[in-house]
Amino acid sequence: MLIQIHVPSMVCQACVKTITNAIKANDPAAIVEADLSQHQVTVNGALDREQVKAMILAVGHEVA
Repeated sequence: MLIQIHVPSMVCQACVKTITNAIKANDPAAIVEADLSQHQVTVNGALDREQVKAMILAVGHEVA
């Protein structure tokens, strides 16, 4: 499932790493890509949109 989520609080590579690690902890096979300039996270994996949003929120980031 391909999911795109806007994460306005993602502003650096450390943010990308934190978000990526949180998603991969729950779906190790997921492909996670981040576009810092657009504050966009794209996930291709087994998780649904609400699960991904919950993981991003759990590590302290905002989801729009």
